[in-house]
Amino acid sequence: MSFSLRALSGLCLVAGAASLTVPVTVCAQQTSSTSAPDRLSEMFTWWNQAMKTPGGFTEAAFARYFTADAPLIINGGEVMRSPAGWAKRFQMIQAATDAVEIVMPFRDSFEAGDRIYTYHIIRSRAGGKVSCMLAAGHADLKNGLISKVVLVRAEIDPASDPDCWKQ
Repeated sequence: MSFSLRALSGLCLVAGAASLTVPVTVCAQQTSSTSAPDRLSEMFTWWNQAMKTPGGFTEAAFARYFTADAPLIINGGEVMRSPAGWAKRFQMIQAATDAVEIVMPFRDSFEAGDRIYTYHIIRSRAGGKVSCMLAAGHADLKNGLISKVVLVRAEIDPASDPDCWKQ
């Protein structure tokens, strides 16, 4: 399934897929830079620090941000589920890389009800090689915790974006 995303006037997002007969449009107010960070931003700020800290990714640490059954879905496939699954996955990534960082603040984000939409850069370094990804998606909230994260992401040329590491 392929998706297309486009912004309308900076406040609306239109998503279309071959399986949808009508595009879905979501509109919300963008958060200002002076407002309190949303729950997803809080989590990724913690995540960036935990990535730099040996032993930082624990089930208990993820449970501060996620519901017991929260999945991560990337490009349509479930990658993991539950705080224990999140911890195990990112412990493996931490061990296999020299550095990974979610660029904060996000390029763009907004909330609509119990959903946070985001557009951001993920940069990494492993074995002397840099990589960079562009990611867009949403996180669902339930009782103040993240209950699901859905992302569409793609590799981009690190030279093509100022937020990507060059070496």
